[in-house]
Amino acid sequence: MRIPDAETGRSLRQVQMYLKPAQAIEFREALNELLQDPEALEHRHVIAEGREISFSIVTPAKLANVKRYTEVELRVLQER
Repeated sequence: MRIPDAETGRSLRQVQMYLKPAQAIEFREALNELLQDPEALEHRHVIAEGREISFSIVTPAKLANVKRYTEVELRVLQER
């Protein structure tokens, strides 16, 4: 699991989320959509109250396609 902070470009080690039931359902449904085809070059967003969760499924094949990632994303994804 890699969690880049889009504002600072740094990797986060811990994230806490407090979701309302409707937001949790939206998050779950979006994640289920991505899991239907983990190799698809897609991502999802849950946006509410001026905040955003952006997420995707990462696979070795997707990581091999470095052109799809920003410099910050690559740095965070290559962490050990």
